[in-house]
Amino acid sequence: MISHSSDKLTVVHVRLVFLRIGEIDTLNERYQAHASIESRWTVSHDKFLSTITTTEQERLINGKSILLDKYEQTHWHPQLYIENALGDLKEQIKYSAKINGKDAKIYVCEHRIIKGLFWEKLELQHFPSDVQDLSISVTSTYFHNRVVLIADPHRQSGVNREAFVDQQEWCLYEHIDTEERYVKEFLFQTSSDDDDDDDEEGDCERFKSLNTDDRKRSVLTVTCHVARQSQYFFWNGFCLIFLITLVSFCAFGLPLQYVVSRLQVSCTLLLTSISFRWTVNRSLPTISYLTSLDKYGILCIFNLILHAVWHSIICVIIYEQTNNFHVPKNSWMAYLDRAAFGVCALLFIVLHVIMIAWLYWVPLRHRKEMRNKDERYRLLVVEKMKVDEQQSCLIKKEIINFDQNHISRQSTFV
Repeated sequence: MISHSSDKLTVVHVRLVFLRIGEIDTLNERYQAHASIESRWTVSHDKFLSTITTTEQERLINGKSILLDKYEQTHWHPQLYIENALGDLKEQIKYSAKINGKDAKIYVCEHRIIKGLFWEKLELQHFPSDVQDLSISVTSTYFHNRVVLIADPHRQSGVNREAFVDQQEWCLYEHIDTEERYVKEFLFQTSSDDDDDDDEEGDCERFKSLNTDDRKRSVLTVTCHVARQSQYFFWNGFCLIFLITLVSFCAFGLPLQYVVSRLQVSCTLLLTSISFRWTVNRSLPTISYLTSLDKYGILCIFNLILHAVWHSIICVIIYEQTNNFHVPKNSWMAYLDRAAFGVCALLFIVLHVIMIAWLYWVPLRHRKEMRNKDERYRLLVVEKMKVDEQQSCLIKKEIINFDQNHISRQSTFV
């Protein structure tokens, strides 16, 4: 097996394309995807050319790629895997090689097609107007002193929007974000390690690894973005909660002689609102924070509680000030009740003004930023296509001159 030197750092250029995004499971925080991963790294000219046939060398000279059968069995490769995969992925892996005209180096490319479930931490603070990240994290079994993963500077990652399954529930954005990070290595010791005391050399190596600091692995995360189609939740969530709370103001229309009936109406609406909240929360995972729909529902519940408390207070006042619960039309108690109605209505209006302003300045503004990124992404793609067309002729000439020199060197070596 041809291997790199143990102290040699290899930079791997990674490009990921989301071929198909399936169902997004909000409740279990996972999604289905079908993706293509292209990983490229440079190889030594002399060592690589000595392992391929003359016909394959001619194809490289002509600027074409060659397929490498069983490359991973006899050559070094970065041993990539998917960090956030759930269960076993369906994978198809093949290798090819091609000379890059921009830097005149031979690149080996690993073509990996993956399909399966991927875990994603969903941020639901803005639910149902939330924008979610769907990412795939690629990493290597080698540490960062051996392999570093970076986004391919010449081939942009992308997403196929036409093959998006959940278009009725989500809106898929066009642009792609990449993040390069490092994760620290965790160390563990199994019970079988305690039984190997006779192997002093193995114990020594394990002791060295336990005392190694800053052992990290390079991780490249490629992320696409989706926005929830929130119309369903606005009509069946916010709207129904709003109507339930609005009906509670009708209790003020009952004469003060029937203040007990006011309490019955308020308590019934309170129980209805609580039951409705439990129904809505079944579609969400158990999280430690409140979503925007939760906050709105709880504030409306407090509004109903405020109505019930006021009806109880005015009931006690009427009981203390009258003999038979008969309140004159122009009495001070009637004016007090009307003032209470005005205060509750004002608080209800202020609540909705603040809620609408927050929705506009936070979740909807975030969606606007996503649309702006889509526009910049389209402009970047168009500019890159123009530059590639201008450089295509020059690249072909450089490849021909470069490969002719290497053929002469190879024939001299033979």
